[in-house]
Amino acid sequence: MSESSRADLKNLLASRYAMLVRRLERVAGSKDRAADAVHETWLRLDGMAEAGPVANGEAYLMGMAANVAIDQYRSERRHVHEEEIDELFEVKDELADPERIVAARRKVEALKTVVMSLTPRRRAILLAARVEGQLNREIADRLGISLRMVERELSIALKHCADRLQEMNEPYEGASRGRRKF
Repeated sequence: MSESSRADLKNLLASRYAMLVRRLERVAGSKDRAADAVHETWLRLDGMAEAGPVANGEAYLMGMAANVAIDQYRSERRHVHEEEIDELFEVKDELADPERIVAARRKVEALKTVVMSLTPRRRAILLAARVEGQLNREIADRLGISLRMVERELSIALKHCADRLQEMNEPYEGASRGRRKF
C-alpha cells in the first residue's frame, strides 16, 4: 500500500471513527470492543505492506475492522477454559453484601433526584453525553445549539450534580482532592 493510500485510509478512519464504531458494534458485541477493533485497524494500517490503490476506502476499513473484531473474539474465546469458568462460579460475590446493596441503591436514588433537578436541556445533554455516550458535536446537532453551549451546559450540569451529591452526603468517589469527576 502506498504511503498516500495509507495516509488517505488513516484520514478516512479518523474522520469516520464514530460511524465505524457504531457499525461495528453488532459484529464486536459491544461499543468498547468495537472501539478496540477500530484502534487495532489503525495500527495494522501502519504495518501493512505496499499494495495498489483502494477503490472504496470506507468499505475497505469496515471489512478490515470487522476481521480484527472477529480475530479478537476468537483470541478471547481460546483463553477461557472450562476449569476457569467453573472457578468463576465458585468465587464469592463480595458486592452482594446487603449493606453495600442498600448504600448503592441510596446513591442511585440520590443521583436520580439530583439529575431530575436539572433543567430539561441540561438533563438531556448530561444523559446524552454520559449515559448514551454521544459526542458533544452530535448532541449540539441534535438539539440545534452550538458545540460551545453543549460544553458549557454539560460542565454546569456536572458541577451541579457533584455539589448536590456532596450536600446530600453522597459524594461521588471520584471527587477527592478537590477535583470533581462525574
